[in-house]
Parts: sequence; structure tokens; C-alpha cells
Amino acid sequence: MERRKRLKKEKNRKILKSIILLSTLLLLYIGIKIVNKNIVYLGYLDNPNIFNIDIGEGSLELFGKNYIIDLKILKKKH
Repeated sequence: MERRKRLKKEKNRKILKSIILLSTLLLLYIGIKIVNKNIVYLGYLDNPNIFNIDIGEGSLELFGKNYIIDLKILKKKH
């Protein structure tokens, strides 16, 4: 009985940690997108994209430089 409670408590903690991590990353992404829009609006930089990710093309743009993301690495092998 105690073991079951402990395992359930550990599982709930893992779920809570993952939710907090994902929400933090989401807020960070939204904040960077807002900053990108303001840089474009104010015209401060020639290439205003601080951070942009395109999963369809598999590319990441970071501070004006393009990087290619290989999504095959992230897939699990059977």
C-alpha cells in the first residue's frame, strides 16, 4: 500500500515537472516572438529574427544565422 502511494506521488511529481518545463519554454518562445515583432516595427536591426523555428523545413534561425535540424535523430529506433 505504501509503495503504491509512493510510486503514485513520484509519477505525479514527474508530470508536474514536465508541465512546468513545457509552460516555461512556451512562455519563453512567445516572449521572443513578441521581441522579434517589436524589432521589426522599430527597425533596429537589418535581420530582426532573434529566434525562429520551422519544423516543416527542419530549420532553425538564431540571431540571423540558419541552422538545419535533423529530426530523424530525435525518433526512437526499434
